[in-house]
Amino acid sequence: MKARSLAVTLCTLALGLASTVAHASNYPPDYDMCSLTETLDSGPFKVIRDFVDPWDEHYKLTIVYDGYLRDQYADDQINFYVSLNGNSAMLDALPGVNDDAYVFLDSGPRGCFWCPNGPNPNSSCNNVTFEPYQSGKWICSYPSAVENHLFYWSHDDFGGLNAWDIELAAEAGGQWDSNYGGNFDVRFEPRSCW
Repeated sequence: MKARSLAVTLCTLALGLASTVAHASNYPPDYDMCSLTETLDSGPFKVIRDFVDPWDEHYKLTIVYDGYLRDQYADDQINFYVSLNGNSAMLDALPGVNDDAYVFLDSGPRGCFWCPNGPNPNSSCNNVTFEPYQSGKWICSYPSAVENHLFYWSHDDFGGLNAWDIELAAEAGGQWDSNYGGNFDVRFEPRSCW
């Protein structure tokens, strides 16, 4: 009986140490743990899904448009209709560096920086409160309400990745590039990081 109790204690201690080691690296919450990207095309759209941290349901989605509306309108005058698994939004496009218009969406933390707990903090850390004995903390920006809405059905109730059915259209000045009203579409299948 004592040997079994000792084995359980050692196993519990080992699991506790493994958990401590995993958190000791102190990577920022926006650290790219996976580096896997997938790209799909549909009509004038290119859609790029970036697996940042699938274990924390963190993905980036870039939608690029190079259609005929760009011949008549500036990129920042173009709007994208985007629907991800039924949740939709109209998004303002930005001018891209590759002669295209794009929208960038992020389902997790971004722009993280470290605030050390000590004298002479960075001015952006002035109002940060720390727990006792905490050496510092990561401060990040988080998804907008629109991003939370769009990514809502990206995962199931148990955190598993769903297939992503994405519908797309572009609009500018009342004109639509929408596959004759049918919307352009892509489907990302669920997969693991590896």
